[in-house]
Amino acid sequence: MKLLPSIILIGLLHSVSNGADVVLPYGSFGPQVIAHELIGMEWWQWDSHGDSRPREYPIKVVVYWDQTLQKTKKQYPIDRSKEQDFRYVEYTSAVNHLEKSIKNLKNSRLDSSVLEKTLIRLRSARVKTEQDIAPSDR
Repeated sequence: MKLLPSIILIGLLHSVSNGADVVLPYGSFGPQVIAHELIGMEWWQWDSHGDSRPREYPIKVVVYWDQTLQKTKKQYPIDRSKEQDFRYVEYTSAVNHLEKSIKNLKNSRLDSSVLEKTLIRLRSARVKTEQDIAPSDR
């Protein structure tokens, strides 16, 4: 179980930022028991249940802002034949969920570091995007 945070951290380091969105691995939102309310279960969304044998599902979560859900879905299409599964979450919903989950974990004296790193990553990406878009003060 100690390997899981390392795997999640590697996923965070390899996350992709693209303008008004950030793409993160499912695990960036914690284990399924915490994440499922926001992004669904940790198996293919086109299946009614997970595999009977444990396996990794390369599910990506797209957190977006300053663009529509339709544009986001067009940029990151779900493709069952390629096992390309995206979950779409608006920025404010993602931040609210992470803040609530971090608080609950801390109240239970459990490790919230993965969620805290995800929250920092999202806020940093949003600030960077806003700085890139803002007109120069020169």
